[in-house]
Amino acid sequence: MKVLQATTARGWSGGTEQCLLLCKYLRELGVEADVLAVKGSELERRAKKLGIRVLNFPNTKKFSLREARELYSLLKDYQVVNTHISKAHWFVWSSLLFKRKRPIVVYTRRVPYPLSFLSKITKYNLKTDGLIAVSPQIYSELSKTPFLRRKVKYIPSGVELDRFYPGSNLSLRERLGIPKGALVFVSVANYSHIKGHHILLPAFKEFLKSFRGDAYLLLVGRDTQSQEATKEIRKLGLEGKVLQLGFRRDVPDILRASEVFLFPSLNEGIAGSLLQAMATGLIVVSSYVGGIRSYLKDGVNGIAVNPGKVDELLNGIKRAVKNLGNEGMRRKALETARSFDIKKVAEETLDFYKELLDGKG
Repeated sequence: MKVLQATTARGWSGGTEQCLLLCKYLRELGVEADVLAVKGSELERRAKKLGIRVLNFPNTKKFSLREARELYSLLKDYQVVNTHISKAHWFVWSSLLFKRKRPIVVYTRRVPYPLSFLSKITKYNLKTDGLIAVSPQIYSELSKTPFLRRKVKYIPSGVELDRFYPGSNLSLRERLGIPKGALVFVSVANYSHIKGHHILLPAFKEFLKSFRGDAYLLLVGRDTQSQEATKEIRKLGLEGKVLQLGFRRDVPDILRASEVFLFPSLNEGIAGSLLQAMATGLIVVSSYVGGIRSYLKDGVNGIAVNPGKVDELLNGIKRAVKNLGNEGMRRKALETARSFDIKKVAEETLDFYKELLDGKG
């Protein structure tokens, strides 16, 4: 089977990582899996490093008939094309719309927002053979539309357990200038309003006021080193206590250098970074939103808080500190994360492809 995983994302995100991981682990299952990416993107770089063949979108700024034909020439020899972002799906869908010979087209829906009616009856209906929902919430939303319901399959995002596992990384703490014995919090998310940084930073400031010890917060992700982030940190007087690490390729090591994971997002599909933190054995504090509600159990495998409120997150942080020695909570978090093993996800995805191909035949 020849499969192409496609996204127009230029930077790095959970969805882009899943695109790459699916390609990697489908290949381990004997599938000829390639990547369709934007030239010069982080996905292209990482895929090539893994020895994965990379094709490039002709253009992602505008899309002409000439470019549609050029893209079709890349797609026509594949049996399945799986898109991972709306823009990529539109380009793929447009290039195949009037073609008799075409691959099976699958769109993986990663965001919990409703689709427009126009999108439902066009690009997610005509010539789109399957829809993968990464969370029960997204599955429920897609299934509300009768003519899409038969196409939808719930397959969650996966965690690469070979990289995310419990341990300790004291050498990284030392390189970051964190004193011995300090309590380290970490948040892995691209800096934005939707990820709740405007809640996270004030809550951490309030926590420091009453904490009798030394504590630091690591911000990891795109734009966490931006002027906007720096300005807010200075405004709150958190210089030296919040370390802006920016985009990093050593996230597993950063997690193992930390004790508590904070995730105050306002909405989420499945929250892969939260599952990665759970796989690393951290005590996690997260907003109880979106797909997170399907696996985070408050007081059992982590701490759930209401989104958008500083005092809620602050109470969650305090509960996390009290639970630092709660091995039962850490163990349950590990068990939860292991149920999202990327190898299992790849197998389920391959079975769905085969099901769609059998239906086409």
